[in-house]
Parts: sequence; C-alpha cells; structure tokens
Amino acid sequence: MKLLVTGGSGYVGARILRRAPQEWKIAATYLTHPIERADVAAFCIDIRDADALQRAFNQFRPDVVIHTAARMTGDVMMATNVEGSRNVARAAARVNAHLIHLSSDVIFDGEHAPYDEDAAPAPITPYAESKAQAERAVTQTFQVSETWKVCSTALIVRVSLVYGFAPLDPRTRQTLAGEMPHLFTDEYRCPIFVDDLADALIELAHLSWRAEQAISILNLAGAQRVSRYEFGVKLARAFRVEPKFAPALSASSPTPRPRDCTLDITRTQKTLQTRLRGVDQVLAESKNE
Repeated sequence: MKLLVTGGSGYVGARILRRAPQEWKIAATYLTHPIERADVAAFCIDIRDADALQRAFNQFRPDVVIHTAARMTGDVMMATNVEGSRNVARAAARVNAHLIHLSSDVIFDGEHAPYDEDAAPAPITPYAESKAQAERAVTQTFQVSETWKVCSTALIVRVSLVYGFAPLDPRTRQTLAGEMPHLFTDEYRCPIFVDDLADALIELAHLSWRAEQAISILNLAGAQRVSRYEFGVKLARAFRVEPKFAPALSASSPTPRPRDCTLDITRTQKTLQTRLRGVDQVLAESKNE
C-alpha cells in the first residue's frame, strides 16, 4: 500500500503517519512545519498550487490519499479548503488513487440532530461554508472522473471534535490553560479521540478498494454526545486541574454557532472494526495505562 497524507505535520495527519502500518510506503505534504522522518517522503507544498501538487502525486503514485490539510481561520481559509481540496481530488483522480477527504460536523446548522450520512449540509459559519464547498468540489471532481473511466473513488468523512493527549491537542491545551474563559452548556458534539480517528482512517484506507460507488459519505465521531462545557469539565478532572472556564449559552456568542452537531455513527460502526470510544471510556482507559 502506498499512502499519501496531506497536512502530514498537522495534529491528525501526524498521528496517521505515526500509526500507519510499517510495511506501507508513506508520503505526506506539509507547508510550515517540516516532517523529519526517514520513512516518510515529505513534500513541501501549498495545496493551492495545483501544478506542484500534481507533480508530487505523479512522483509518488499513491494508492490512497487521506486529505487532512485545511485552515480554520484566516484570509486563505476559503481558498485552501475549497480550491485546495479540488486540487487534491483532481490529482488523486489523475493517478487513480482513492481519496479519503476529511470534512466536519459543523457543516450542519445544529437544529436537526442527530445527522446521518444522508443529511444535507446547512453551514452557518465561514469555516463551515468552506468545508461544505470543499465537499461539493470533491464530489464534482469525482463525478467528472467517472467519465474518464478511472478506477479511483472518493470517501467524504465527516469528523467531530478531535482531541488527544500525547501531545495535547490545541483546543484541550487552551481549555486547561484558561485561554477559553467560557464553554457552552447548550452546544453539543461527539468528540473523537485522535488515535481512534487515525486508526479508523487507516482501516478505511485498507478498505478503499472495496468501494462500490465513486463517491460516498461516512460519519466518524465518538460514541458519546457531550456539551462543550461538560467536555471541558471532564478534561479538567482527568488532568486534576481546577476548571478555568465558566458555563455560558451559545446565544452569548457574537456570531451564530451550530448548537447540536451530533453525528449518527450507526453506519460506521457496522463498517469498521476500529473502536469509536466516547469521552468517558477514553478517559477511563487512559487513567489505567
């Protein structure tokens, strides 16, 4: 298996590289943080640069691509998330690679949870709009690729809040340090532990050749629905620190936010052997390690 990971120096991408089978040949793209691993072919590429991206794909010839590279804020967020994803999808299709594209649960408006794979995106934030447009860009690319009679497929994976401990993910670190003074009691997610997410994506890479259609969607989230405030409290207790945040209501936010992005993972649990643990289970098992 030849696997290429975009955003290989990011939090999720780096964990995929760490947990991928040793017998696989691995490549990854990065932009600002170099990947210093002898067993990974690293390409310094801005995914907005379609030509440079295609040259890397042509050189490595991946069987599967896991596309994690994205921006959550900033002036280049829309271009990176939308045009960058389109470039990745086109490059993958041109080398007959299967694409696993990471999307987000926040593409929904949060008013009709739980959301299964057939739910239509209804973004209400700029980041959510960029991820919804990225899904459309990938879908359109592989719909066109069917006319090229290529063998590749695209799987859109909608992911919930990602967290991890070694190292701490940026959001958990900020929460424990008191850099997020308010957490919402009425905003619900299904946080997924980064190791579980990486293992699930690697398993999907194993299964990618079995896809029966050019484009499909799968939800990847933890098995437990918690409010952002409840999640923060659980993390503070696990790390034995005094909570440095106060409860708040989503309505207090200056910008609209989706209140309930609960994902239905029934289909995923029937498809994968990887455990998608809830927060309580992860914390309990981490304590015993």
